[in-house]
Order: sequence, then structure tokens, then C-alpha cells
Amino acid sequence: MPLLRGCSALVIRCFKRVEHFADWITGAAGPVFVFLCWTLIIGGGIAFFDVVGRSLSLIQALILSPILIIVPLNLYGQYWLVTHVPPGYPSPRAIALSPDKPISTKKEEQWIMRDQRSLWRPERWGLGRRGRVLTRGPEPAGPSGPQVGGRRLKKCRKCDGPKPERAHHCSVCKRCILMMDHHCPWINGCVGIYNQRHFVLFMTWISIACWCVVALGYDHFWSSLLYNQKWPAYTPRIAFTLIYVLCIAMGIAVPVLLSWHIHMITKGETSIESHDNAYLDNRASAEGLIYLNPYNMGRKQNLLLFFNIAPSGYPRITLLFPLLIPPASNGWSFPRRALPEPVVGETQVLQAPELAARSAELGEIRGRYVMGDEGLTDDEEGGAGYMD
Repeated sequence: MPLLRGCSALVIRCFKRVEHFADWITGAAGPVFVFLCWTLIIGGGIAFFDVVGRSLSLIQALILSPILIIVPLNLYGQYWLVTHVPPGYPSPRAIALSPDKPISTKKEEQWIMRDQRSLWRPERWGLGRRGRVLTRGPEPAGPSGPQVGGRRLKKCRKCDGPKPERAHHCSVCKRCILMMDHHCPWINGCVGIYNQRHFVLFMTWISIACWCVVALGYDHFWSSLLYNQKWPAYTPRIAFTLIYVLCIAMGIAVPVLLSWHIHMITKGETSIESHDNAYLDNRASAEGLIYLNPYNMGRKQNLLLFFNIAPSGYPRITLLFPLLIPPASNGWSFPRRALPEPVVGETQVLQAPELAARSAELGEIRGRYVMGDEGLTDDEEGGAGYMD
């Protein structure tokens, strides 16, 4: 048995080394992916205007001018923002700040609190916010330690920093991310609460851009295959051919990924939470219960909150421009749905400890609702008690 235990520990250490090496490779390759993406979208734009643009008449150019201006503006602008705006980090310094300023680093202050006169700010263009942040930041420490929304603030066992609800520790970035969705090598960082809007809008505009190239460059694509005809553009034939084929592939792949993200947004969950909620839903179903995502406020409200265009947010027209729009939440607490009433009895101990509460389903005998509690499906054993 000691020999078997030693061999098992050795195998686990080997897997951990491989995992750490994969994380290192992902982080090291990030700048290469960003450079490659910039090369492709800039090169594709130059080729499009060189080949397709020169063939348009003045009337055609005027008719297509909204597309020819808005699409590239958002394509490049949103990618710049998603690669430069930090995802959000819950540093200990943020605990000492007021609820209206839950900012953790100088880089975040540079972007999130950017001067109102900056060209990136919607206020610069008369598109100001109608209301205030919907949720609160860290509260002054009480007898039991710092709290957020009446709940004790948890601590991450990996970076030893505060870990608000919906925050997760990224093994590549080596720190916790507010409302982490996933780590994306194409932006050389994580998708979190502050840059998730730009990430989704970038996928939207690159999908539109790809299909604009496919639609408007159709005849030119076939001309690029006829080497016996004169080619009027500076862009080499083979370059335009490859770009056109790449746009077809990207025009299929990216919208699929975008559709999945929009689907998760309408359910009020991130990519990580999607796996957690599926697990909790299966555990609830096994006990004859109905699981509810505590952050699912309804499809329409979820979309409005995500893009921060709710009645208390920014105008809907901001979706058409690459502007620095802060999230509806500050990343430390979030709006929660209520369990259906009436609540029957006291919460019983369930076989699945992840299921925190229950209630009778209105109009259905023996129907039961349960709602997950944050932190019980923790990432990589990230829970280490509470902040002092």
C-alpha cells in the first residue's frame, strides 16, 4: 500500500506539471495570437478596400458607406478595447475603497475611470448613463470581516486575495478575475466583467465583416482564380483568395461561438457558470427538484444588464460604436432573483450540498425549487475561508 500510495502521488505530480506547463504555453503564446489576429483583420481590411473598394461606383460607395465605415470602425475598435481593458481584479486594496469606486489597479483606473472627455467615453458624445451602478462594492469591515451585500467576503486559497461571488482564479493569469468567463489566448487575457461586452461585440462585428467580404467580394473571388485575366488590384490574387476562404470559415465558426455566448447571456451565466449550473441542475433533478440560477433575471433583462443598456444604463445606440461602456454591476455583487413564494418549511439537508434553498412550486403539488449558492462549486479548490 505505501508503494501504491507513492506511485499515485508521483502520477498526480506529473499531471500537475503538465497542467502548469500548458498554462505557461497558453500565457506565453498570447502575444503571438494577438499579433496574428491584428495581422489578419488589418490585412483583410486592406485587401477588401483595395480589391472591392476600387470597383465600386460613387453611388454604390455612398449607399454602402454606413457599412464601409461602421463595420471596420467597430471591428478594430472593439478588438483594441477587449485587448486593453482589464477584465477586473478583486485586489485587497479595493476593500478599502468606497462602493462607488471598486477599482483595484492603476491600469483599471486608467481605463474604467478614464476622463469623461476621452474619445472612448460615451459621455464625450452625449451618450451618458441614465442611472447608477445597480450593485454595491465592498463594505467596511465588521466584527466578522469585510462584507459585500450582507455576505462575508470569501478568500482565494491560491492568490490569498478577496474572492467575491462569481469570481474565479485563472491558472494562466495567476490571479482572480471578477465574473470570469474564460481565458482567451486571442486577447492574451481573461474575459471578465469589464471587457466581456467588448468581447461579445467584437465577435459580432467580425462575423458581420466576414460576411460583408463574402457577399461583396464574390465576383472578385472568382476573378482571382482566372490567371489569364488582368488583375487590377495591388493585393496579390492568392492573398485575396486566401482571405476570402478564411472569411467563409470565420463567418461560420465565429457566429456559432457568438450564438452560444448570447444563449448563455440570456440565461444569466458565464461559460464557467454554465458547467456549474448544468451540474447543479442534474443533482437537483436526481432528487426531484427544480434548480434555479440565482442570477437569471429573465432573457430580456439579462441582455439589458449585460450590455448595460437597461433603463438605468446607456442608450442602445452605443451598441453601434466602440465606446468604453462600464458594466451594470461593479463585479462585487449582482442582482439576484427571488425564490417563488410561498416558502414551505425550513431548508432540509439534501444529498447535494450545493443546493442551498428550496421552495414550493406554485400551482404544482410536490414541486420544489432550489437555488445554488455561490462558492460551493469552487474552481480548483479556490476557497480558503473568509477575509479577515
